[in-house]
Amino acid sequence: MKKLIKNGLIVDGTGKAGFTADLLIENDRIAKIGTLTDVAADEVIDASGLVVAPGLLIPTATAICRF
Repeated sequence: MKKLIKNGLIVDGTGKAGFTADLLIENDRIAKIGTLTDVAADEVIDASGLVVAPGLLIPTATAICRF
């Protein structure tokens, strides 16, 4: 199955500035990142205005504060 995420702000966790691009996922793996205009996909997701962070794991933490 191919999924195409279009027009997202790609943030890769390297510290470099994010950039707008498309991302193709094939068989649950990132296959391509770039301007992907001629790619057929089973599902297309418009990520305009959203951040796409491929391969990044962002753990969440819960803080308990006492006053």
